[in-house]
Amino acid sequence: MDSTASLRGASDELDRNGSDPDLVHTHKKQLSQELPDDLPKSLDDRRSFPVIQPETEMYDGQSQFLTTPVAAKPLSFSLALDDHSHDDEHSLQAQYGRGLAAAVDDDNESTTTARLEDSDARLMEMLAAQAAHREVDSLGADEESIATDEKLSETEKKDILQRSLNMAASNGDVERVRKLVQGKAKDYVDVNLPDEEGTVPLIYASCFGHQDVVSALLNAGANVDQQDRNQWSALMWAMTNRHKTIAKILLDHGASPDIKSSSGGTAFDFAQPGSEISEYLHENGYHFGPSVIEDDFYDAGLAHGRFEEELAETEMKRRMMMEESAINLEVDLSSLGLDEKYDALDEEELEEEQQEFVWDRCLNDQMFVFQESELERILDIIITNMTPQRSVSQKPVPANLLFLSARYAHYHASPELLAKLLVSATDKINDVVERHQWDMTILAFWMSNATLLLHYLKKDGGLVEATVEFQLHLAELINEIFILIIRDAERRMNKVLDEAMLDHETIPGLEDVHFQNEWKLFRSKSKAKAPEPAEKRFRPPSPRRRAQVSPRNITSLLSSTLFVLDLYDVHSVIITQILSQLLYWLGAEIFNRIMTTKRYLARTKAMQIRMNVSTLEDWARNNNRQPEHYENGSMTSTGESTMDAARRHLAPVIQLLQWLQCFSSLGDDFESLVTTLLQLQQLTPAQLLHAVKSYRPEVGEKGLTKPAMKFLIELQRDPDLLFREQAKLQGGKEQAAEPEAGQTEGRPRTPRQDPPDEHASAASPKSFMTSPRMDERNGANGIFLDPSLTLPFSLPTSTDMLISYGAGWGGTNREQARKYIPTVPPEVLSRFDRDS
Repeated sequence: MDSTASLRGASDELDRNGSDPDLVHTHKKQLSQELPDDLPKSLDDRRSFPVIQPETEMYDGQSQFLTTPVAAKPLSFSLALDDHSHDDEHSLQAQYGRGLAAAVDDDNESTTTARLEDSDARLMEMLAAQAAHREVDSLGADEESIATDEKLSETEKKDILQRSLNMAASNGDVERVRKLVQGKAKDYVDVNLPDEEGTVPLIYASCFGHQDVVSALLNAGANVDQQDRNQWSALMWAMTNRHKTIAKILLDHGASPDIKSSSGGTAFDFAQPGSEISEYLHENGYHFGPSVIEDDFYDAGLAHGRFEEELAETEMKRRMMMEESAINLEVDLSSLGLDEKYDALDEEELEEEQQEFVWDRCLNDQMFVFQESELERILDIIITNMTPQRSVSQKPVPANLLFLSARYAHYHASPELLAKLLVSATDKINDVVERHQWDMTILAFWMSNATLLLHYLKKDGGLVEATVEFQLHLAELINEIFILIIRDAERRMNKVLDEAMLDHETIPGLEDVHFQNEWKLFRSKSKAKAPEPAEKRFRPPSPRRRAQVSPRNITSLLSSTLFVLDLYDVHSVIITQILSQLLYWLGAEIFNRIMTTKRYLARTKAMQIRMNVSTLEDWARNNNRQPEHYENGSMTSTGESTMDAARRHLAPVIQLLQWLQCFSSLGDDFESLVTTLLQLQQLTPAQLLHAVKSYRPEVGEKGLTKPAMKFLIELQRDPDLLFREQAKLQGGKEQAAEPEAGQTEGRPRTPRQDPPDEHASAASPKSFMTSPRMDERNGANGIFLDPSLTLPFSLPTSTDMLISYGAGWGGTNREQARKYIPTVPPEVLSRFDRDS
């Protein structure tokens, strides 16, 4: 029976018994109050009552799954500094043993969360202790005066100085710590005595990252594994706060990573595998915790897969570079050896296959025996009809075979046969080089072989004296090939130089600038262009735009030249000189074309060209080569790198572009003019005047003032005038700031002359007159540079070639030495068979 029926029955019974109507009403009211609100109270309440069912699922808008809602309850965490939520850990472990810990370890997520909360709570306690240390008033006194104060008792001295040690360790005051542990106060302090919070000074220093304090305390005898009241060690604090250098210092002093805290965690539990501190300790030889677990089987597979991907990517880049070089240099792709590979040998194979080559005498199997009647045919095979190959065994075939033949002629035949061999070989190599002077692969191939042959002849004890004249011919041949490679690269870059470096507009929006004194009578008025939408301006360039000539065409030619030189193992000393010569040519050509073309002598155009020139600087920085050149027995390579060469050879054009951008804004400020000219040491007064007179000013732009023009004209007659004006300006400043400021040898001491050797180029007339290529610029009218000037060329020294073609310093690079042992592969020897 439902509750409504019970209510109706009780009411009828009261009515039949004639009870009091008020009593009946009161009883009904009591019964109705006992009913739930969602039930009808009378027969009239027969309408349906809306019942909203509680949600059984919820979606937070971010996660991928619907989750069951959790009943809301008040948050129970505490931010109080006196939180004692961890005080009962020891009693729980004592009561329930390790079963409780085992149950907790079943859920890794809850364990990690508990450790994080444990770390935060401990850190709050340490911060509270540090704040308490700073509130001690007596710690400002001197430690030695406290130690020698007769009014204080021994106990008071120990208490005050121990508190001072704790505060100094907590705040990182390493000087005070050293005074306390090394001075007169050392008898009253104990580096291993915990304070009221149960913490020793070493733990304070490790927690708050004071590395010097940690070292001082350890040197004073601090116990590296001492724990606080929560069983935390100094290493745990260093790990949890990511103080990797402190963790290494503690480990170096014997700290144990296996000590457990009251919650059962170790030091490595606070450093995630693969994190910065974990990798740092791993690199320094510390392998503990999860790092000692064997590598996962699947991780090894992934690593192997990544390695194969890197190999495939490297091979793809190599093929793309070869194809680009073949297009830029107009050479056959097969000459670049696209499918050639080099199989490296391990140490055992090296010992088995590599025979020691004897350089001071000729063994029977270390020479190439031939007859004089066969000499012409042999030279045709290895010189005239030789196709360049980039295979490791094929590249040095001409040098190897000529050297082995020369050994036979010198040691076992006659001087006449040796002379005929060398003279015939020289003539044929010259013919091949002259016939292929526009093929950079042929030139690089023979430059590499000529350099290697020169190294062989200088290394052989007998041939070094018997082939002096031939060595001179080889040096001249290498120099000639050097010039031919330079001319070929310059010829290719010259085709696109104007369009790529001078006309290319890197900065959009500068084409609508109007210039003074320009008539446009027959030109239609250009319509205002609507601004391009942002998505069009910032999207990657289209294929058509990428196909336009730009500075990348020049850098691509430089990269192709460098690639071919590397491909045929041209010596690094020669490579850096080739790149330096090309960069000089580029700087000189761009400089001259700007000076001879009025439309380039404008502020906005100078900005565009400066951006294009910066592309050359970036290329030199990304492809920087250091020559393997060693002087005076030094084990460190010296010489001008590619980046230094770019900085030196592009300086004139860069300074010219800077002058075009700034001189119109100097106005009547004579001091700014002097300061600007001092920074443009690569430009002569004649070049500065020419740029000003031929300048193309914009509408409303002012030119250089007449006093400034007059100063440049006087500077052209007297180069020392600039430095005298600098002396006057600087002398006036020094008198205003320090009247007794002196001079050295009648010349002012500028701020840049400390040290004097580094900045002499910007502070003395002597350096101004002897700056690089100043003599060449002063030729003729002193305005233009000489693009045809060939910079001094030097061959690699015997030491350079011994290191590059041998096993290097200490004889450790045996793989490299094996590449340059004079041998002839069997497939080449088979070509000399008479039957064939």
